[in-house]
Amino acid sequence: MQQALNDYHAQRRAFIIIPEGGLIVGESGQPFSHRDILTNLGLDKEQITHVLQNYPRGYFLDNTLVIYQADDNLEQKSWELKPENYFYVRKYFQDLKNLFRMTAKTKIFLGVKCGKEGEVWPTINEVKSSFFE
Repeated sequence: MQQALNDYHAQRRAFIIIPEGGLIVGESGQPFSHRDILTNLGLDKEQITHVLQNYPRGYFLDNTLVIYQADDNLEQKSWELKPENYFYVRKYFQDLKNLFRMTAKTKIFLGVKCGKEGEVWPTINEVKSSFFE
């Protein structure tokens, strides 16, 4: 199961938006989770938990952009982007579009339904790119 999770993380391109700080994008082809990326940047456990709970993060895979936030609690039903963070996604949306070469056919979701670790979780709350433009 761990290998499947590593493979998934290596295929998708993770990102984190730090309000008033910037856009952090994981290295292409690396199997790092958001927590791993923040650890590699030198954040401590408390700082990482704060970022995961309060700031937008997500990934790009197969022409699909998924944005959410959560504290990595697998007992929750879903991890969804909170409306108070729409502003920050709008602020960096053009950067995400350029970086990931998004097109009119790119699907955008504002959450995932929690599933089992190692599985691809179903996306929820689809929006059009105009939602952030």
